[in-house]
Amino acid sequence: MNTMFACLPCYNEEQNIVPLVEGWLAQEDQLQQRGYRLEVVAIDDKSTDATLEKMQALAAEHPQVTVVAHPENRNLGGGLNTAVDYVLEHGGPGDVMAVMDGDNTHDPCYVHAMLDKLRSADVVIASRYQSGAEIHGVPRHRLFLSDGAKAYYTMMLSVPKVRDYTCGYRLYKFAALQKARQQYGSRLITQRSFACMMELLYKLHRCGCTFDEVPFSLRYDNKGGESKMRVLRTMKDSLKTAWLLRRDKL
Repeated sequence: MNTMFACLPCYNEEQNIVPLVEGWLAQEDQLQQRGYRLEVVAIDDKSTDATLEKMQALAAEHPQVTVVAHPENRNLGGGLNTAVDYVLEHGGPGDVMAVMDGDNTHDPCYVHAMLDKLRSADVVIASRYQSGAEIHGVPRHRLFLSDGAKAYYTMMLSVPKVRDYTCGYRLYKFAALQKARQQYGSRLITQRSFACMMELLYKLHRCGCTFDEVPFSLRYDNKGGESKMRVLRTMKDSLKTAWLLRRDKL
């Protein structure tokens, strides 16, 4: 049986990590019917709250949960690197890596529609910009900035069948990650901010990987605690990263 590695990079998500992991555990039976053993890889990025303790309690109760704790804060890029390294070390051909935000805004239930698309693609994105997608609880100014950024990324990067370049909810085939790591080595993910999601996507595109998307419901109204994203700084980093990627500078 192949393995579905559900990788959850987290920083100060003590209010969100338990319902998020429970959401994944609720998919276990259906994943097994599809031929996948579930392993939830909870990645703590040196949280200053009780996130790590709650992860460890979940792992003690559920053998499907593995905890990886960073000795220092590495930001999202570090968490994504850890996820890729873990899957390449512990996985094999036929396995899949799922990655999503650790703030409980992404519902694991969409993994089944994503697996259907993964039959004919190397990477599948849960997209805010496909017909049928819904967005709840996101401030209007954030929506405006996201729509403008989407237009810019599409113009700069133009990856076939991709409309959502930055959403953190994705499925990756093991073989795609392996190919990209072999080509880029330690330079596969260099960005520490949310721009790392775009960087990995585009470098996989350079490696010849194919993409597809499914609509999903983004639920910021499920999120406990305050957002840790610095919106203007994140936008600046992402715009710069897209420009550098397009010119083969990363």
